[in-house]
Amino acid sequence: MRKSGINSNTPNDFLLGAGVVFKNFKYVYSKVDATGSTQPEGTLKVIADNSATEKDTEIRIGKLTPNVSFIGLDKNYTKPAVGDYVTGAWTDDEDHVLGATNGGNKLSIVPEITAIEVDGATVEIKGLNQKTGETGTLDVNLAQHTKESIKRAIVGKEADTLIKGYAQIETKSLIELSDYLDNIAFVGTMTDGTEIIAILENAICTSGLELDNKNKETSVCATTFKSTADFKGNVFDKLPIYIFYPNKATA
Repeated sequence: MRKSGINSNTPNDFLLGAGVVFKNFKYVYSKVDATGSTQPEGTLKVIADNSATEKDTEIRIGKLTPNVSFIGLDKNYTKPAVGDYVTGAWTDDEDHVLGATNGGNKLSIVPEITAIEVDGATVEIKGLNQKTGETGTLDVNLAQHTKESIKRAIVGKEADTLIKGYAQIETKSLIELSDYLDNIAFVGTMTDGTEIIAILENAICTSGLELDNKNKETSVCATTFKSTADFKGNVFDKLPIYIFYPNKATA
């Protein structure tokens, strides 16, 4: 019998570091112009949704515009068509970074399991456990504080300032749709350089604002974002949470 769970893939399967947290993250498809009948290297060929198979070098047209917040089209590519060649890239520019962190980040996706009780059974029975809900949260230790991060934390808004030279931020009595981020995303890097991406849609900050300030220490705000369902999606028995794990060649 084996004495260890270590295998040939183990060295590449560790996550290193705190990772990066993004807001309103998006994977954007762009059209690639091609001449002749040869498919440009690194592109995907757009095929019909009813195609029998989808090769690694192909993508069904419906996947270019699915009903999710994190996939979209380049502003110059508004009418995808079967036969197009496309490439995709994540919007990892600084405008989509939530901010600098200190102390790492914590991703939690927890199913709610309810055991059905029956007379005569004193233990849980396989097949009688039912999933009755779930929660998805991302805890971020933000070390970078901006007007936007403060407004998100307190469910606040900017008001007409009473003191010139300052932005005046106040709390609000009601949560508005603008208080939700389209999504919050955690990107962690593995030891072989590939990335695991977890995306929580319709994210709202539920932790409030608490700053613990000390001499010679960076002030960190522990911020919790919670994923929620959306009326437009018409799905109310699971959360819009997506995890993308890299395809790897097996040893």
